[in-house]
Amino acid sequence: MIRALIWKLRRLFQGGADTDFDAEVATHSALLAERYRSQGMSPEEAARAASRQFGNTTLLKEDRRAMQTFPALEGLWWDVRYAARVLKKNPSFTGAVVLTLGLSIGVNAAIFSVVNGLLLRPLSFQQPERVMMLEERWLPRFPSFETRPEHFQAWREQSRGFEQLAAFASGAFNLTADGGPERISGARVSANLPSLLGVNPILGRGFRAEDDHEGSDRVVLLGFSLWQRRFGADSQVIGRVLTLNNLAFTVIGVMPPGFQFPQDAEIWKPMAFTAADLNRGHFIRAVGRLKPGVTREQAQAEMDLIMPRLSPVWRAAVIPLLDYYVGDIRTPLFVLMGAAGFVLLIACVNVANLQLAQGSMRQKEISLRASLGASRGRVVRQLLAESLVLAVIGGALGVWVGLAGIRALKVFVSGIPRLDEVTLDTRTLLFTMAMSAITGLLFGIVPALRVSGSGLQCGLTTGGRVAGAHSRSRLRHVFMVSEIALALVLLTGAGLLLKSFNQLLKVHIGFQPEKLLAATINLPAAKYREPYMRAEFVNRLMEKLEGLPDIRQTAVSAGLPFRGASDVGIQFERAPGAGAAGTTANYYAVSSSYFKTMGIPLIRGRLFLERDDATAPPVVVINEAMAKEFFANENPLGKRLDIGGPTYMREIIGVVGDVKQSSLKTRVAPQVYEPFLQKPSSNFLVVMRGLGDPTHLTEILRRQVLAIDRDQPVSNVRTMEESIARSMTQDRLSVFVLTLFAGLAMVLAATGIYGVFAYSFSQRTHEIGIRVALGARQQEVLKLVLGQCLRVVLVAVAIGVAVSALLTRFMATLLYEVKPADPIVVAAVSGVLIAVALTAAFGPAWRSSRVDPVVALKLE
Repeated sequence: MIRALIWKLRRLFQGGADTDFDAEVATHSALLAERYRSQGMSPEEAARAASRQFGNTTLLKEDRRAMQTFPALEGLWWDVRYAARVLKKNPSFTGAVVLTLGLSIGVNAAIFSVVNGLLLRPLSFQQPERVMMLEERWLPRFPSFETRPEHFQAWREQSRGFEQLAAFASGAFNLTADGGPERISGARVSANLPSLLGVNPILGRGFRAEDDHEGSDRVVLLGFSLWQRRFGADSQVIGRVLTLNNLAFTVIGVMPPGFQFPQDAEIWKPMAFTAADLNRGHFIRAVGRLKPGVTREQAQAEMDLIMPRLSPVWRAAVIPLLDYYVGDIRTPLFVLMGAAGFVLLIACVNVANLQLAQGSMRQKEISLRASLGASRGRVVRQLLAESLVLAVIGGALGVWVGLAGIRALKVFVSGIPRLDEVTLDTRTLLFTMAMSAITGLLFGIVPALRVSGSGLQCGLTTGGRVAGAHSRSRLRHVFMVSEIALALVLLTGAGLLLKSFNQLLKVHIGFQPEKLLAATINLPAAKYREPYMRAEFVNRLMEKLEGLPDIRQTAVSAGLPFRGASDVGIQFERAPGAGAAGTTANYYAVSSSYFKTMGIPLIRGRLFLERDDATAPPVVVINEAMAKEFFANENPLGKRLDIGGPTYMREIIGVVGDVKQSSLKTRVAPQVYEPFLQKPSSNFLVVMRGLGDPTHLTEILRRQVLAIDRDQPVSNVRTMEESIARSMTQDRLSVFVLTLFAGLAMVLAATGIYGVFAYSFSQRTHEIGIRVALGARQQEVLKLVLGQCLRVVLVAVAIGVAVSALLTRFMATLLYEVKPADPIVVAAVSGVLIAVALTAAFGPAWRSSRVDPVVALKLE
């Protein structure tokens, strides 16, 4: 069966005569003629009799080939070959169509690749749809939070909907080895986390249950990239002892390529909860694998029953693992996907217009084919073959454009999760092929039906060029109205995003980011166990940096805007009978020079002083948002609060300006600042304000740190302006891509308008010549044709405004202080599109107004 199918396909593409069959027919004919001659006929009579007896050999050949091949496919193959010859004879038309389709299909392929790589392609874990993140929330109105170890242990004991539960805490390790100290991203994880995700080491072994206990946890798993980069992919690394955070750890395994959980982790150690961990509060995250048949909703209902027994204010949220990876990027991607689809529709309309004009010029050829017996279906099939050839070539160009678009996104856009996994894979290629075929049918079917239905005599008579032109002109105007309306929708979306982005750039972030450089330092607990040791390190480092001429100001903070600050629970001390009030707040432990270095203004009270150290009374500074929310009718100075309690009360000594934390769009949350020297952290950031470009301060900082501790690395060095820019990655991506699409749509619309009116005015040469001959002036003719253009454009703009009012509502979550139906944006976009349309139509209109009536009438 398969051999017969292959043989038929080979016969389908074989050209030339069937010599074997011809020889067989000739042999049989000769034998039959010989028999007739033996009966007494002359050679001529015998040959004629044999030919009559044998029948129509051409028909026999056709019947035989129909049995040996696929007639429908063979007819399509001949149509494609003829279409290729026709398109080769019209290089300008073919080039314009292929370029239009290539660009539109390419941008769709690129955006689909991103959607596929980020949202559609499953995570590289076993049955990832059953893996859920478990996070806590301080009542429903607050965002997701980490989990307390005791809550996680209760979930493990009480939950019946999860097959396994594991905990992890993102972290990093100071690796001390040949080549200098290096900060390696990593995590503490439950011993069962790899098995929960269905991932096993490619070298060595995984964690065992006994590894997940204090004192037995000095083992690590290496990530594949770290194993290659620092250890040269040496298989003898198993059993090697590494110095991490000044402690000895034994390497027991190497994880497979591409495994990074949590994100960016390259080294893992067992969680091994300690007594200090159980009193630490919220610092871990939990992940669970649902039992077969259990849904996310059922698991959420179960957690809603468990949590009230553990805490009166905390709630648990069950979130799909993919949401943890991609965050809130779904809406921007789907908006961009819709915009890319609009670009493709505009391209289809544009190409359909071009094909209508091309079909009008080929009307005589098509009428001649009909007069020779070709049915309307046969003509339509031939014209559709031409459309499909154009679509296939455009699709091939679109693949190249899509590849270039993906590379450009990876180079110019950072901070998007899973972007490195985006490729032009098999699914994307199939999508591109299907889109090319559908596109060919979309832009080909209407012109093919319209051109093939013009009548037998339409192209064979002198007036055939005009016959049917009116109906085709109306169809071209319908296409043009659709094109302009779609372009207006895209331009409106781009205009809204541009205005929103401009509003974001005007947001007061609360500090001065210019010339600020921030770097992370993580002091290992084994070496800096006591708070005074960490305070001494910071004091020595500040003394060294403050004496350098390239540094204007420097400070230290355990947390930084746009670099991550921990959220803590706050309890306010109230008068007797008033009750306690609480909230969550962004927490910063900062040095006394922090506010001056960052440029954060003091509103009332005082800032920290150098004497606010571990021996001084505990104090805090709060931001203006917290003061207004909780002390609206009283002075907050002198009031007291507890941080992450119950611990001890701190006195509020000052109020400072609000600072944006992680996003320019979100409102400023309550913020609390504590003196670093009163609660020294082992993990902190050094902030330096330079005299010029701050990036050159990186090596200065590294040298000063190594001078204090030669095993201490410096990591995550970035300017504050870069950190702010990273927080706007999604906004920049949306603005850039949608503006690019809108610009492409406007160019396509302008070329379509130019083509339609150029052809329309050329069809009216006779009419315009008569008008001029009867005394119409050039300005009157120009006003007439431009007026007709303006009427069509105004109808298109009205339709586009109505459609954009419906569709831009889906962009509400992407906008900042801009309404989806912003009248200024709509009016500006409409004005721009009308101006572009009139500019595109002016050239053909000007040429029409200058027509010589004598020449025009002679042409007719």
